[in-house]
Amino acid sequence: MNKVQEIPILIENLVSFAYPELQQSSISISWGKTSSYAQIQWNRSKDNISIKISNDVKIWHEAGIIGLISHELSHPTQKGRVLSEFKTDNDVISRGLGPYLAIERLFAGKYIDHRIINGRDRYLGYRSIRNQLTNLETQQLDTLLSRIQLAPAKPHIPIWQSHDTVIINDEHRSNITIEGHQFLLPNNVHDPDIKLVERNNITLIYADDILVGEYPVKDV
Repeated sequence: MNKVQEIPILIENLVSFAYPELQQSSISISWGKTSSYAQIQWNRSKDNISIKISNDVKIWHEAGIIGLISHELSHPTQKGRVLSEFKTDNDVISRGLGPYLAIERLFAGKYIDHRIINGRDRYLGYRSIRNQLTNLETQQLDTLLSRIQLAPAKPHIPIWQSHDTVIINDEHRSNITIEGHQFLLPNNVHDPDIKLVERNNITLIYADDILVGEYPVKDV
């Protein structure tokens, strides 16, 4: 069984051991061409959750993929209508999956925190995640790094690629959140193909080739 075929089993195990509140949800997984590492979509009742992972992630080690999926699964468990990447990352750590999240951030090129929406929110970088781990978790992380032969190093030029895309479907209207920026989707757009295009230091968001919003390429 290859890495792609193992993903549904990984999700089943993660839900069973770390996300019991999602056991009644139908979770589907797919691979494809995306502008982010992953795209997650759910309805307000959370009956159906779909996760699309970028084909670029197929080269990652399984530990990094577990970290990415854990982050995605922590999104729909958060309460309130305002999404917070910081709270989502901390939720992953609180569930004992911090070592995998730390490895995911190395593959994503985020050694330091990636601040978004003008610093009001952020994705935790490898260094911040490691500082929150218990001694046992730190040992687990180091064992994984040794097994993968991955040496943590701060990139000379940080990677600012969008980490993930979140789509929440309401009865009448859906909204999309990217890098902390939230936009409404047109009424007739459902389960859209999301594309991010950078022009003149602005990221343009297209849903099924319809422009739905824009935001600065890099928040500081």
